[in-house]
Amino acid sequence: MDENSNSPIRSVDRALSIIETLTEYRKGLGLVELSNKVGLNKTTTYRMLCAITARGWITKDSVTGNYRLTLRLFELGSKVSSQTSLLTIARPYLEELTEKTGETLHFVVQEGADVVYLYKEESSLQSIKMGSQIGIRNPMFVTGVGKAILSYLDTDEIKRLWDISHITARTKNTIVDFGKMLSELQKSKERGWALDDEENEVGVRCVAVPILSRGNHPMAAISVSGSIFHITPDKFEYYASLLKDAVAKISKQIGM
Repeated sequence: MDENSNSPIRSVDRALSIIETLTEYRKGLGLVELSNKVGLNKTTTYRMLCAITARGWITKDSVTGNYRLTLRLFELGSKVSSQTSLLTIARPYLEELTEKTGETLHFVVQEGADVVYLYKEESSLQSIKMGSQIGIRNPMFVTGVGKAILSYLDTDEIKRLWDISHITARTKNTIVDFGKMLSELQKSKERGWALDDEENEVGVRCVAVPILSRGNHPMAAISVSGSIFHITPDKFEYYASLLKDAVAKISKQIGM
């Protein structure tokens, strides 16, 4: 491993090499042994260990002096597993909704102040190209799925997420005032569904419903999205009822 490069990519490569090596040693490794395993000198290895330890991924055993992994990887793996398991359960119902509506279906989870798209089933009727793609992120506050999740969070958490978001008007309908957003989220919670009315993309509407845990905490959200000429105001409740029915079936499957 070239130690003369201090590029961010090289630093990430070194950090991952250390983490991957430690996964093979339950009791951990000492500094010298670890530096030999990853092919770095002791100074570089120690510097990388300090950075990784500060993020909670590695700890130093006070008795042996060995460096070993914390449960951070397990925690993250569990989160990913639960999300993908939930999607596996939800997928048949999302496919059924696509057939019923002819519109685009999305499944998202929250990550920080964004939603991440884990599933997208394209509309058979779509006359416009949507920007959503599997794996991309979108700010919660401009999306129907994001607002569906936000509507079940407490005001302090909503404000925290608002403050760390880059709130800009993507269209003339984007809500950029926090007071108006709170009112919108309250309305969404009362009726059980959220709406993106051309707030993220011109010409696109989205009706969304959250998937909740037993404690009414949002785990994910699903939506029907399409052209404003297909998803008209008189159909909002209809689409919402289809989504709610799908969520009820999903929740039953996961024992909620």
